Amino acid sequence: MSNSTSLGDGNLAKAEEIISYRFKDRLGLRRALQLADSIHQNGNKDLALLGDTVIKLILVKEGLRRHATRGQINNAVSEKSSNAYLVQRGFSTGLAECVFANRSQGNTIYPGPMASTMEAIVGAVFIDSEENTLVVKGVMEVLGVSWPE
Repeated sequence: MSNSTSLGDGNLAKAEEIISYRFKDRLGLRRALQLADSIHQNGNKDLALLGDTVIKLILVKEGLRRHATRGQINNAVSEKSSNAYLVQRGFSTGLAECVFANRSQGNTIYPGPMASTMEAIVGAVFIDSEENTLVVKGVMEVLGVSWPE
């Protein structure tokens, strides 16, 4: 086993610990943590697209369950799915340290890619859990991307 594989496995294990979810197929998590670069052209962008939609779906479902008004639901979705909020949560949870960064950018994780990574993680959990929204909701709660209390 190469050192880079060991380091990659460490990133995956740490990310699983942070999100309190163990992947059946770690390749999904690996894809969620991969930023675009010359080898990984799209990086985690496809999973981020899915994750963005899933975050909104779960927040709307929770708002409806709580009999919130449309305005309250829209506000919760706007706040919790905003890039600025996702960036803040990604850095504060330590997930930025797990990201497979683009070496050409000095391994720096910028805000846009951090927001996409948060969305991609939610998308990856959605797929890995066989679209179990209760499981995804639990991960979102751990990440602080859940219905405001």
